[in-house]
Amino acid sequence: MDNNINIKATNHASDNNLNKPKLKTEQVTHLDVIDPTKVIKPAKGDPSNQTGKNPLNYNPNSVFDKFIKSLQDSPGLSESANKLLLNRQFVNRNIKGDSVLNSLFESFLTSIEMNDTEILNFLKFQQESYTKFNGDFFNSLRNLLKSNYNNKDFKIILRNFLRSYDCFVSVDDTYKSINAALKNIENSMPDILKKPLNELISKLITDHSANADEINLNVLKNDILPFVGRYISKMNDFGPVKNYVSVLIHNIVRLESASKENFSDDLDNLFEFIKYNFNLDDKSMEKLKLSLIDTYENSSNIKNNSIDTFLKLIESGIHNSDNAVNKGVMEDMTDSLLFSQNVHIPLTHMFMPLNYNGMFMFSEIWIGKEYEDYNTNKKDKQNPSETYKAFITFDIQNIGYFETTFVLRESKLSLEIFVPGNLNNYIESIKNDLSKILNKNSLSVNEFNVYEIVKKRKFNDVFHNITERKSSVDVTV
Repeated sequence: MDNNINIKATNHASDNNLNKPKLKTEQVTHLDVIDPTKVIKPAKGDPSNQTGKNPLNYNPNSVFDKFIKSLQDSPGLSESANKLLLNRQFVNRNIKGDSVLNSLFESFLTSIEMNDTEILNFLKFQQESYTKFNGDFFNSLRNLLKSNYNNKDFKIILRNFLRSYDCFVSVDDTYKSINAALKNIENSMPDILKKPLNELISKLITDHSANADEINLNVLKNDILPFVGRYISKMNDFGPVKNYVSVLIHNIVRLESASKENFSDDLDNLFEFIKYNFNLDDKSMEKLKLSLIDTYENSSNIKNNSIDTFLKLIESGIHNSDNAVNKGVMEDMTDSLLFSQNVHIPLTHMFMPLNYNGMFMFSEIWIGKEYEDYNTNKKDKQNPSETYKAFITFDIQNIGYFETTFVLRESKLSLEIFVPGNLNNYIESIKNDLSKILNKNSLSVNEFNVYEIVKKRKFNDVFHNITERKSSVDVTV
């Protein structure tokens, strides 16, 4: 390989040529070889290249690094929500003069007038509807998984069932996403191709007939996707259309997994495995099956007026409001709500806009668990200690911003409360009053401190288990 470059002279040797330095073949570098000394590393001081102080794992082949950067730049839900509840100037200048949002905003304020019982029900609703996997049935599956954690076959069976269940109960949302993707594809294509595309889309069945899903899948896979694929190939359009097609394919896969036959097969496999591998009798199996029916029906019927009014206000602000400031605030809140559901965040997130006895406030609650190994015994390392943590923030009208951190580790509870600077002189009094409240409710606290707040923290400043997962993400508490 050292002699793969040969140079032949076309003129006779002369004194001038003899006196010139000779080119050594080993000094010639192939064009495809990269010189490592020429590679420029990203500047360490660039904040866009930082992933924070948390011990986060970086994998260049995943989207986790992009997620971390988005986390740093993402808008805070409390920042936008506080404008609606605590900033009278913003409300009077923007919301009150908005013909679309004014009446919705008044309905929203009425819906968040809550007493103690309604506050508890509001939080329970969010916890129970945080994922589709809530209720007695899924609690039973969690207990089986916890007691048989090393059973790989059960994990595979359970994973297949959860995937099909998720798709099965989300068919309506999947169709909404498919229709939105098709609409975006149509808007991004030349006018001459819109008519033939609409002719293909018109073949889709919109009712809930018996064979609707099968017919729609056939139209999507054999007519619409090939048509759009030919357009991308011939026009070299790798812009928005290609991105919308990726979303469309994702939802086609979900629709295919949502078939009743697929869900029935995975459910039968799960029940058979549980019955014959965990030795459950017929009575226990019947109870488990009934709990699935109850869980599905309860999750389909449960609603909350305060949440519905809040989401309707946000949706109308984005799609119908002509006020650019209002639109921007509603978009920031939407981004924050969607971001909190990211698969890289193994936390339960709840929020609470509240009018309590005529005083407005906004609170966010983050709940998660971390696994810490305190044991030196090798046998005990297979069961690491579970540390439950809750991070609560609340901003109260005319009082200020508070933060609270609860940590429960091996039945030992520690509590930290941060109060605004205007309450600095009352820290001891606050601590004494809170101690009385804890004792009254029979809560034993191992460590309890009250500090003046110096800087607002994000949830990722408190939780250090937001890392990239190799195969799955634990989103339960």
